[in-house]
Amino acid sequence: MPDPTTPRTDGGLQPERTSLAWQRTAISFVAASLLFLRWTTQHGPVVGVVVALAAAVATWLFFHTRTRLRRIGRLFPAPGLEPATTEVLVVCAATATLAVAALWVTLAT
Repeated sequence: MPDPTTPRTDGGLQPERTSLAWQRTAISFVAASLLFLRWTTQHGPVVGVVVALAAAVATWLFFHTRTRLRRIGRLFPAPGLEPATTEVLVVCAATATLAVAALWVTLAT
């Protein structure tokens, strides 16, 4: 366990790593949603709506978390920084919706 009396040697790299992790999450979400394009011929515009909504969520996630973590990076490591509950809830809801859509598309074929 680190000694709490020693100063931090991490000069703000933790927010950068977190930002990169959120960017990878957004890119993975877009990649997963693009797999739906395979079923466009069978299900028509419904699949296009799913892909468009997933792309919108991923775009929001990418830019929102980037802006948020840039702001937090200036305050890091100050105590009391707010957790990313909104982002986590949006990603969980969007992933669950994408999973339900994947089940529907798979079982309907």
